[in-house]
Amino acid sequence: MSLAMRPILGFLTTVLLASQVFANAAVNSSTAVVQQPKKEGRIWSGFFSASRSTNLYDFNDGTRRDGMDYSTRLNVKLGKNYSLRFQGGYSQDLKEPEYDDFSDISTTLQRSPFDLTKSLMMNYRVAATVPVSKDSRIRTNLITSLSTGVTFIINPDRLISGLDITGGLSVARSFHRYETALNGPVNTQYSSNQSFSVSYSFNSGVYVSADFLHRNTWSYQDVMRDSFDISQEIGYEINPTFTVAAGHSNSGSTLRPNGQDSAVDIVDENNSVVYGSLTVVF
Repeated sequence: MSLAMRPILGFLTTVLLASQVFANAAVNSSTAVVQQPKKEGRIWSGFFSASRSTNLYDFNDGTRRDGMDYSTRLNVKLGKNYSLRFQGGYSQDLKEPEYDDFSDISTTLQRSPFDLTKSLMMNYRVAATVPVSKDSRIRTNLITSLSTGVTFIINPDRLISGLDITGGLSVARSFHRYETALNGPVNTQYSSNQSFSVSYSFNSGVYVSADFLHRNTWSYQDVMRDSFDISQEIGYEINPTFTVAAGHSNSGSTLRPNGQDSAVDIVDENNSVVYGSLTVVF
């Protein structure tokens, strides 16, 4: 077993963790994109990100994954307190091109953060999914998914300069043409995400972050499953337009097969992914 050392470009971090502080964008991959707000004062803004990822460990048995992810987001201001965002992406499997696929398109209406107390801020959002991926259109026969969520933000004025701490909660309801997927499994009807994120930005433009997400899902037959996503990242803001980053992420079931012992690990030799990215903000 040897450590996989592949050239990496891109900009990724964990799924849906600190979206209101960093305006992040999730894609259908093992990682997600994060964009720090740059173009303030404009009615529209957005970003394009390209990233490359591979397994942390290479067992030299042909199982190592190697892929590229592309993601884009457009933000449109709706007055002082609300904004509308559209996001989509494309995933490319560099070993097996037949698995290349678009990600589902998400449309989100979001409220800008407001004060709850002197130390705590909050915002909320509602979102809808347009099924575009093969998995949604063909395998699960998804019609749409509706979700709502809130994010709690520790007031930056109460923290040391450069430190951001957030936590979030979201719930979603999916609608399918059939209760079972094309290959047999029962589709997910309800889901809930709980997230926590910590990041620190240095004056030099370097930042570090750590994110954790716990997910509950309930099928149409009321079977509940738990999973997690965890990531760590270091990045550098070259200028307000270009950012590069590299990091590690791990995801999987929260519990081991016995249904009792925790399976949450920061590093897992079978599932851990390393990634790198380049993001262009416009």
